[in-house]
Amino acid sequence: MKLGSRVAGTVIIGMSWLAIIVLYLAFFADGFGFWQKLAIFIASGAITISIIALMWIKWALG
Repeated sequence: MKLGSRVAGTVIIGMSWLAIIVLYLAFFADGFGFWQKLAIFIASGAITISIIALMWIKWALG
C-alpha cells in the first residue's frame, strides 16, 4: 500500500467515523444519558484511532 493510499484511507476512515457517530448520537441514542453518549463517543474514537494507527505502523516499520 502506497503513501497516498494510506492518506486517503485515513481521511475516509476519519470522515466515516464522524458521520456514523453524529448520526448514531442524533437518531439512535435517545435513551442514553450524557455520560453514556460520551462513553460511546470515546470508545468508537479509540477503535477508529487504533485502526488508523495499525495502518500507519505497518507503513513505518515496513
